[in-house]
Amino acid sequence: MKNTLVLVRTDSFDKAMVALADLTRYGGIKILGDPRIIQPAISDWAFEKVVGEKPRKKPKAHVVAQIDLPPAKAIGRLRKIHPPAHVIVIPPESPAHEEIMRLWPTLEKLRGFHKPKVVSKEEENEEAEE
Repeated sequence: MKNTLVLVRTDSFDKAMVALADLTRYGGIKILGDPRIIQPAISDWAFEKVVGEKPRKKPKAHVVAQIDLPPAKAIGRLRKIHPPAHVIVIPPESPAHEEIMRLWPTLEKLRGFHKPKVVSKEEENEEAEE
């Protein structure tokens, strides 16, 4: 089974990392592997293929990551959390998905991104009692 992709477009890589952390922390979306930096031209092309129109803004940071949810669920969760970046869900059947996955081994890993710590219910209860 192919994983769904998310494309994060924003002004800085710091904001991209915050957006990815928000997806995990508040959206309950698990990021699989390491997010990758993608070239702006490929990002714009993927945006156009998925959204159906040319992007109006020209962000400086473009990051792509694989996630564990089907596209419809990922979009629903994205709508609830409003991350500080433009996030596009790329479904596995999209030509953009195929092209990005073909390039995946050549894409540079996003340095400095650490998945947020997952706190278990027991740890949450212990912290609340203290």
